[in-house]
Amino acid sequence: MKECLAKKLILIGFDGGNPPFIEKFVREGRLPNISKLMKEGVYSETFPVMPCDTPTNWCTIVTGAWTGTHGITSFHVHLPGEPLNRMHFSVRSYWSKAEFLWDAAAKVGKKTAAIMWPVSFPPTCKSCIFIDGTGPGDPQWRLDYSVLYTTKPIGESYRHRADIPVKLTEANGWRNVPSSRSKPLEATIEVSSGAAMVWTEKGWESLEVSTPKKTSVKHHVLIIDSEGSGYNKVIIAREKDASKPLATLKPSQWSGWIYETLERGTLSEEEKRLDFRELPKGAFKGYFKYKLVELSRDADVFTLYRTDIFMASGWAYPENLTQELIENVGPFIEGLELTTPTLAHGDWETYFESIDMQVEWQIKASKYLKEKYNPDLLLVQIHTQDAINHQLARDIDPNNPNYDPAKAEIAWERFARTYEDVDRLVGGIMKECADDETLIVLLSDHGAIPVYKLAWVGVALMRKGLLAYKRDPETGKTVVDWSKTKAYPWRTYIFVNLKGRDPDGIVEPEDYKKVQEQIIQALYEMRDPETGECPIALAVRKEEAEILGQWGERVGDVLYYLKPGYTDVDLDRDRALKLSVEELESLRDVETSSEICAHHQFLPNVTYGGMSVKAVFIMKGPKVKKGYRRRTPIWQVDVAPTIAYALGIPEPKQCDGKVVYDFFET
Repeated sequence: MKECLAKKLILIGFDGGNPPFIEKFVREGRLPNISKLMKEGVYSETFPVMPCDTPTNWCTIVTGAWTGTHGITSFHVHLPGEPLNRMHFSVRSYWSKAEFLWDAAAKVGKKTAAIMWPVSFPPTCKSCIFIDGTGPGDPQWRLDYSVLYTTKPIGESYRHRADIPVKLTEANGWRNVPSSRSKPLEATIEVSSGAAMVWTEKGWESLEVSTPKKTSVKHHVLIIDSEGSGYNKVIIAREKDASKPLATLKPSQWSGWIYETLERGTLSEEEKRLDFRELPKGAFKGYFKYKLVELSRDADVFTLYRTDIFMASGWAYPENLTQELIENVGPFIEGLELTTPTLAHGDWETYFESIDMQVEWQIKASKYLKEKYNPDLLLVQIHTQDAINHQLARDIDPNNPNYDPAKAEIAWERFARTYEDVDRLVGGIMKECADDETLIVLLSDHGAIPVYKLAWVGVALMRKGLLAYKRDPETGKTVVDWSKTKAYPWRTYIFVNLKGRDPDGIVEPEDYKKVQEQIIQALYEMRDPETGECPIALAVRKEEAEILGQWGERVGDVLYYLKPGYTDVDLDRDRALKLSVEELESLRDVETSSEICAHHQFLPNVTYGGMSVKAVFIMKGPKVKKGYRRRTPIWQVDVAPTIAYALGIPEPKQCDGKVVYDFFET
């Protein structure tokens, strides 16, 4: 083993952390722990690798590899020889072609414990500890997603489709009913909503289909007026017996953890298409919490929040560690810190309380693992900033046509609260787990910027005869007409439908470069009808993309990146197929976007609307310079080799990055 500067590592990642925000809140004195790290260590902006998104960059951070090397090409991976619209959900370790930092450390006897580090599941190191390791909102150990039982549902227009209508009636058949000054009311709720969801850049999204459930667990709700001033208390029970409550709640109160056994439903066709492989099957004990968000005195408004239902097994490695953590730290839910469906009802407090619970769990788990297993490398990741970016990015942008200073002030305060939670996480873990010989690194994977318009490259390709759709005569649905399609777009990639390589290929190999050029020309001819601007910042052939860290068989034949303010995320996952052929043909190059924020489709140096796509890097430890701010950003590929250098361990095998020597004292 090489000479080491530090004996231990604490690596804390916060998804979507934005450099301008960190600097603002540090100046305002709101982040004391992060401020101390910066004063006693080094600070740098970081260029994310492209695509600038979650799985790509969390993988790069712990491999030191460019996208072309590790092969995690955004949230989806396309494999050569498969239909061009066949994609695999990429947030799994087996899709990485590069060695991870924990595997390199294990070769010299170092043990790693990783908490919620994306792309670390399934485990690749038998001597390491892994908690979760999937991606935000992943279905791996979820029995169901969070819901709201409410008398005031928002309706189908809300994309999360998490509202479950409730009708309150006069209570009947209950035993042991407490004294109530008004007639007791009741409702029966199903624990499983049957929603099939997945987390994308847009946040939690419905897969538009229901996942069949094989069990139906019902809870009975009794609402009483215990003080004579209106309805003020809710009792939740498995049977209509108020003396056997699962929870007794007043408005704004949370229940304890509630356990139920549910049989996992079969995969929907959409989940199968995205290749969620090896999901547990059968009946499992799961846990969740309720919160009574709102109960009006006349019971006209009743809103009960239920968290995700998470399995009480399987989410930690080694396997017996799951029960050990539940008993000693408490139940765990990956994604508890993600935005809750209560936001649609104007309730932000439940969201912040959920973040608080996740931060507390991570601190307690880190302390427990430190005391019981004493890992040499401790990795912890939390998904707070990315989640809120996708809710509020427009509100703080002074160039927003609908900018409202009062609304911006509220948004800034909400942003600040999430950064304060990260600061609390940093302070808690440092207090419980760090000493003078520990290297402490705080970083984000990417930033984000606000967006307002949808630039759909498919319109340009259709206009040039490169992409075609048709109506399936049997189903009546819109499908790709592969017999006429020469180019197929997917996020920042466009694949040539090449004969001999692709199952439905029609482009002759000798015409490959010609079609590439036609695609690029079509992109650069796109125009925003309002401004006349081309929304494309850069379009290149695959062969020219090595300078962008993109190469290999999983990368598209043409790569494109958008100018700030534009997005293409609205039509992910073949969403174009939900439109008729006539609707597709009527689309313009640029339309109004419903999306608030994006990052994957931009070049990594972009700043816009007071935000940045760049990420954050802060490091403190033995022989690390104090109070040093780097003038130019590092790249995410430089993180792993820099950490390996400080720890005196080998770099991961396929590492492409370099040690940032100017971070260290000479």
